[in-house]
Amino acid sequence: MKSIVAGGGVLALVAGVGWSAGCSGGKASAARREGPPPIVLLSMDTFRVDRIGAYGNPNGLTPNLDAFAAEAVVFENVYSQAVQTAPSHTSLFTSRYPSEQIGTNRQPYVPKEMPLLAELLSLYDYQTGAFVGGADLSPWRGLNKGFDTYEASVDFGSFFHTGPMALAWLDKVEQDRPYFLFVHGYDTHSRYLKPPPYGYAHSDARIENEGQNAARSATERLVDGVMYPDFNGLMQSYETELRPRSDAAKANLAKGDGSDDQAVRVTEADVDLIRDVYDGAVSYADTMVGTFLAGLEERGVLDEAVVVILADHGEQLGEHGLFGHCCEARDEEARVPLMVRLPGGEGGGRRVSGLVELVDVMPSLVQLADATPPARIHGRSFAAALRGAPFEGRRFAFTEGSEMMRLVTMRGPEGRLTYTGLSPSAPLLGDLVEAARLDGPAFVVDGDVSDASRAEMRTGMVTWLRSLTPTPTGIGSTGEMPEALKKSLREHGYWNVKE
Repeated sequence: MKSIVAGGGVLALVAGVGWSAGCSGGKASAARREGPPPIVLLSMDTFRVDRIGAYGNPNGLTPNLDAFAAEAVVFENVYSQAVQTAPSHTSLFTSRYPSEQIGTNRQPYVPKEMPLLAELLSLYDYQTGAFVGGADLSPWRGLNKGFDTYEASVDFGSFFHTGPMALAWLDKVEQDRPYFLFVHGYDTHSRYLKPPPYGYAHSDARIENEGQNAARSATERLVDGVMYPDFNGLMQSYETELRPRSDAAKANLAKGDGSDDQAVRVTEADVDLIRDVYDGAVSYADTMVGTFLAGLEERGVLDEAVVVILADHGEQLGEHGLFGHCCEARDEEARVPLMVRLPGGEGGGRRVSGLVELVDVMPSLVQLADATPPARIHGRSFAAALRGAPFEGRRFAFTEGSEMMRLVTMRGPEGRLTYTGLSPSAPLLGDLVEAARLDGPAFVVDGDVSDASRAEMRTGMVTWLRSLTPTPTGIGSTGEMPEALKKSLREHGYWNVKE
């Protein structure tokens, strides 16, 4: 593919720190390797699908991703199973739903007996390396199982940090063996403001207002048009009342921590500026990904590897009174991009409209690797669709909210049905949902959904709930969260992390 990589000054900077260094002999031979293909998987944390040109955005924010999409199979309707980083990636790598994982929002997730994608590919002689942005993907989570190398050197790190390390790892792999490389970056995660020229590329840096303050910090402070000085009160309200926008919660927030700080109402211009700064982060992420793809091209990897680009979840940007990705599971948070480029760009430009879940990625890559998937997974392989076979897709896609929000939402052809009340892992919840009134307070319907479709969706949710396997008892990592990680998470808006 032809890498575009906008911003020559920035490209010169990253080249100087080793994005291209270490590749011996220039571009590798274009000859296809025999046997299972190498696999490269990029996860763009908190990246909204509607910012990508290949998914319909007209503003030219993502020239590198668009160039990649032209040589890839683009899946148009893909949903994440969680709206937070750790459970989403655990579902991605296990092909199991969040309710089948372990722990709370700030605890390890991976059961010992639940095999990860890297563990499985290792059994088939794959070399495995991961370079991630730390924080919610720190090794403490347990997602490092099966990786020969797992580097998480910078909390909330960018592809600027992880890309060069991943390319250096590629320069050392054994060329006669396949490899699985996972690369991750928090480039569009709050805090949104990125270095020049990207930070204000789509906004005005001279504007000084509450939107500017929020863009520089954690935007989750904004609720229903008000920016609050402290968020502990809100998180306590989430956990005890399950009514995040109650009057009591707002009163708690307005008080702050006993200080004289007052909640501040934000304007429409504030919200527009935050969205524009997020778009600057999108442009920054596109450049970093494009630079990494150029490194792959230089090494001949694009001729021989399956390259997958996706997001773990999206981000609300004030559309429903909230910012961030902690508290609901609407399309802004749950719908994600998924693009799969076959070796040499085979079949590039094909688009698949069928409904897909991120749990489908694991069995698809396993099939491409000529491996056998583990038992009791929920994913359905789309590998045949990559080469043009008819693909019907799923009838429904399921996304769970964070554990403290206790909700599950399902996307269907006509709209979305959300159940709120008990955690999806609660015993006998399927029986309760089956008996509940569809017009009762437990259900919210979005979209022009007919009565017949509502009933079908409720039946589909009951079937899904009853398919979940009880959570195992053992976990893949143990111990208390490191204090440095607690501090880093709180600084980035994870307010429910306990001191």
